[in-house]
Amino acid sequence: MKSTKKPSGISPDPIIDNQKDYWDSVSSCKTFTHPLEKEKFQFYVSKVAKILDFGCGYGRTCDELYNLGYLKITGVDSSKKMVERGLNDFPHLCLETCEGGALPFESNTFDAIILFAVLTCIPTNDGQQALIKELHRILRPGGIIYISDYWLQIDERNLERYSEFEAKFGQYGVFELPEGAIVRHHSKEWISTLLKDFKLLDMFDCEFTTMNGNQSSCFQFFGSFVA
Repeated sequence: MKSTKKPSGISPDPIIDNQKDYWDSVSSCKTFTHPLEKEKFQFYVSKVAKILDFGCGYGRTCDELYNLGYLKITGVDSSKKMVERGLNDFPHLCLETCEGGALPFESNTFDAIILFAVLTCIPTNDGQQALIKELHRILRPGGIIYISDYWLQIDERNLERYSEFEAKFGQYGVFELPEGAIVRHHSKEWISTLLKDFKLLDMFDCEFTTMNGNQSSCFQFFGSFVA
């Protein structure tokens, strides 16, 4: 990973926007589920592209891309234990620990950036906006951002916990899991605002099973960086 001087980014809320201790604690037992839409990705991103998987976890998606013939892949995650698991499971991958904030990459470095179930782990508006701003900086003009994350749900279980935790966290859709992690589900209005600086290429709804085994309504977004 090439280090360089760069403008300082907006620091995320250290209380809930970077829960690396939680992810370290579950690094050996969680299985991530957001599927890679291979045909769509290959349509938008060439095999010689330089790709960043931000919030790569244990490298599952990086390995899928590697097996598709993408060889210029870097995965970063704030959880040291997740990265260690990934390097053990997939020793051919380039996975590194990075705690967020201003990233150690030059501007316009990557041709594509993947963000799978990362926004859900950054509950605050400021934290999400800071991340998107920083990813915008390191993505080259015309580059692709590919996001997969959770909509606000409409089932009774989720509606109850949105209401229960809204006063505590000051944001509808933010809630605490029984094991202690704080996560967020998103309104369509917020995602539209958050990603306004990217040209929409494709966006579609889908149903995924979460890492805790629950069915959830999600979205996948392909956008390009317009300078």
